[in-house]
This record gives sequence, structure tokens and C-alpha cells, in this order.
Amino acid sequence: MKKVFIDGSAGTTGLRIVERLSKRNDIELIKLPEELRKDNDARKKALNSCDIAFLCLPTRRQ
Repeated sequence: MKKVFIDGSAGTTGLRIVERLSKRNDIELIKLPEELRKDNDARKKALNSCDIAFLCLPTRRQ
């Protein structure tokens, strides 16, 4: 079973990916609690523990 982490799962794209992958039985979604969603250490830990990561991050504008 592959472990998948979606960094940015609260945004539109991330929510759609979660919706599709959560229906599958061969994938384990790594989810962070809402209070740790922006915690860099928690995100690093999740990224290092997954097999596949989707980065659904906002565009930084200057």
C-alpha cells in the first residue's frame, strides 16, 4: 500500500485530489490535523514518510 501526502489539501486542487484518492483501498492518505497544517516540522515529517507527495501550494506573488 502506497502512502500519499497532499501538501495543500485544504485548497481547491488538494480537495479534489483527496476526494478522488480517498475512494481507493490501495492508498493510505497521510493527513495532518488542521492545527498542524502550516507547521513546517509536521509537513516535513509527512513528506519524509510518504511514497508519493502532491504539492498543491499557493502561488507566491511579489
